[in-house]
Amino acid sequence: LFQFFFLFTSSNMSNWNLSSRANDNVGQEHYDAIRSDSNDENWAFFAYDYKSKKEVAVSGSGSGDISEFFSHVKDQRGGFGFCRVETGDEESRRAKFFLLAWVPEEGANKLPIMVKGNMSVHKASFKEIFRDFNSEFTFSTAEELDSDAVMTSIIKAGGANYMGQTA
Repeated sequence: LFQFFFLFTSSNMSNWNLSSRANDNVGQEHYDAIRSDSNDENWAFFAYDYKSKKEVAVSGSGSGDISEFFSHVKDQRGGFGFCRVETGDEESRRAKFFLLAWVPEEGANKLPIMVKGNMSVHKASFKEIFRDFNSEFTFSTAEELDSDAVMTSIIKAGGANYMGQTA
């Protein structure tokens, strides 16, 4: 009985309930890792459990670049992601962070209307953990997951660009 109880409860420990804020630590651990200069993790994505309509779970995380992040996201259910990128020039590199809301409008992972309705409220809960970022994006098609366009937007949001910095 104990073994069954342990297996049943531990399988739900990685779910983060964005309504009740149960298991906020799931998000906090990834946020801290991505923000840390001494950790290799650059991105994490939290996909919805469409049945619960309010829980997300880490569907992936990685140490690759923005292209790796977008490659993962395009095949996922709707949810939220957080990514670290670097901008600057030869003289100075700076870490920038962006938040992504993925709202697929077509295909097998199309967002159910009730989950879509909850996303605006849940985004506030997500932002309470993933609170410091430079840019925020909401995309609904794979075509919008364009790393060059996003990097251009992040650089523009950074203000003055005297040296013609690039990603």
